Amino acid sequence: MARSTHRAGESVPDMPQLDPGIRLLDLRGRDPAPLHSLVLDHLLVTGGTALWIDARNQGPSQLLASLAPSPRVLDRVRIARGFTAFQHASIVEHAGEYLDDDTAILVAPAVDSQYRDDDVRGVEPQALLLRTLARLAGYAREYDLPVLVTRTATDRLGAPVAASARETIAVERTRFGPRFTASDFETLVYPGPGNRHLQTTLAFWERVLEARQPLYEAAPAAPATPAAPEVTTHGSH
Repeated sequence: MARSTHRAGESVPDMPQLDPGIRLLDLRGRDPAPLHSLVLDHLLVTGGTALWIDARNQGPSQLLASLAPSPRVLDRVRIARGFTAFQHASIVEHAGEYLDDDTAILVAPAVDSQYRDDDVRGVEPQALLLRTLARLAGYAREYDLPVLVTRTATDRLGAPVAASARETIAVERTRFGPRFTASDFETLVYPGPGNRHLQTTLAFWERVLEARQPLYEAAPAAPATPAAPEVTTHGSH
């Protein structure tokens, strides 16, 4: 993972640069705003599209819309939703049908959550989750793209998620604002004064994305796609 760049003297916040492979974002809480901000930042810098395999309603378009500098960014996000472990596994299995050269990131938040449900019968939940993680890793290799995941716990089902990741990105609160840290990255720059009062609100992430606007303006244009379409797969969407 490389450090995000900014011009000397400018107050442009550092954001992790997502390289190919599975990356675990350790939210250490339930606030999905850092996840959404990281995905939007990646799309705006690369000019690509995202395939978002949702679980537990982690990808509501309202939050993406509230954080995006432009509504057009939502045109780059395709959301597939599954409501059971089997639907989630099926979506991941068929996700390759929706990946192409324009895909810049694959997102699978709370990837372990539905494998914890009581209705997972006829198969060992951990084995089903391991197959799902293996497919995600395969897409990362085949399409040379980052796969960003989160997990809901660090137990027997959460451990394989961390084991499958090439790197874990932690995000935590500080008095200056949220800080991303990874093996070779740490957020060092924050936009403007008074961030300590915004660190737990959407306003902070809106300011982060706004401050990075010059980087986005230099990014390649994204292809035109229908607004935030949802992918349908075997009874899920």
